[in-house]
Amino acid sequence: MIETPGIIPVPNMKLERRPSIETTAQTPLGRLRAALDDAERVAVSASMSADDAVSFLRACDEIERLIDEIGAAADIRPEVNRADFVRERLRLNAEAITRVVQRSHRADEVQHSPSWKRALSIAADVRARRTRRLMIAGFGVVALIAALAALPLVFPAEPAPDIGAISRLLANEGAAAALDRARVEYERFPDDPEAALWRGVLELRAGDPAAAEELFARARQRAASEVGFLFERGNLLIQVGLFDAAEADAAALIARPDAQAEGYLLLGGVREARGDRAGAIDAFQQAADLAAAADKPHLEVIAKTRLGMILQSLPALPTRER
Repeated sequence: MIETPGIIPVPNMKLERRPSIETTAQTPLGRLRAALDDAERVAVSASMSADDAVSFLRACDEIERLIDEIGAAADIRPEVNRADFVRERLRLNAEAITRVVQRSHRADEVQHSPSWKRALSIAADVRARRTRRLMIAGFGVVALIAALAALPLVFPAEPAPDIGAISRLLANEGAAAALDRARVEYERFPDDPEAALWRGVLELRAGDPAAAEELFARARQRAASEVGFLFERGNLLIQVGLFDAAEADAAALIARPDAQAEGYLLLGGVREARGDRAGAIDAFQQAADLAAAADKPHLEVIAKTRLGMILQSLPALPTRER
């Protein structure tokens, strides 16, 4: 080694020569990796174009060919794992690939491609299975409709009073017409608690408290619960305009620890019917809070809905002039 003054001596070094990318790509393993790169790049694209689909199929063919060519000559387990991913993408996207290729009229470019034939086979199988499921579902729907249509013939519905007719007459023609219909329905169904309750409320409205009390006693005996009876009667009393009687039922419910939410909900209805919106807001808020505490979500929803309707109906506050 020759030393030169002022220059730091550098030992002779042997440079390592690595194969260039171009040289690597000429080997079967290099071509396999390049084909895998091409296939993976297209396979994960959000929207596959016709060019992408054709390139993907050709890359798939090249991958399969090179794996067979290399065989046991080299350890290509990483490449085989990548190839499995590409095969799975071909399986999952077979319908999209065949559709975009056929719509672009480029099927003739890949007609001899094994991957194209595989994609066609997978897509056809998917469509066949989908058709079978739809047919099975369709037959099930038809059978269900037929069964529902036959139910009234096999199990005819039990006759019941036409409560809706009573309510419509009350709204459209008045309490007298509704009472006439309630009497008819009660005579047809004397053991029905709802028919007895409607007639009782309307008899009370017509000025016959004795008949009403007898009917209320019948309805109470057949009601599912005392709370349900009081709540339902209170709401009917509001409908016919007997607010004092409805408020008495609300008070009876509030006095019960297990029915305070129902009681305040009914009280809110009474106050709203009387035009006392501030009182109704307070009662509905209490009903919502009590229903939430008592784990009665259906009552809480009703109370909050009624509360919201009143709040929406309030006039907007005037803006201050500056």
